[in-house]
Amino acid sequence: MKTCLMVPVLLALMVVGIHVEQQLDRYHAGVGEEISVMLWLGNTGESALDVSVFPAIPPGLSVQSSGLPSVNLSPGGSTQVAYLVRGEAPGLYPVTSQVTYTDFEGRSRQIVCGDRSGRQLNVS
Repeated sequence: MKTCLMVPVLLALMVVGIHVEQQLDRYHAGVGEEISVMLWLGNTGESALDVSVFPAIPPGLSVQSSGLPSVNLSPGGSTQVAYLVRGEAPGLYPVTSQVTYTDFEGRSRQIVCGDRSGRQLNVS
């Protein structure tokens, strides 16, 4: 009969986590009107994160804000960032943002986020 010995091993792991929510200030606009895209960023992990936001918008919309700042989020910390887009042509557009963060090991991670309910911007 074979006997197995189970030895517990404790691994030191740093938990990295980020919570992102995006919302527009409105979902209907005329051509030439500006819309505010707001993102709430929260660090749910155990180490600080350097976070950057990049608009990922389709043709027919243009970004009106110049360079979004990078933010450093401490563990448990949160912040809000916003940028403006303008409707350049009539249509229904998904508005998404690419959130890039660097973890404690220096690895870059990316999340693409849009409206939680899947709503799109209607430009008329």
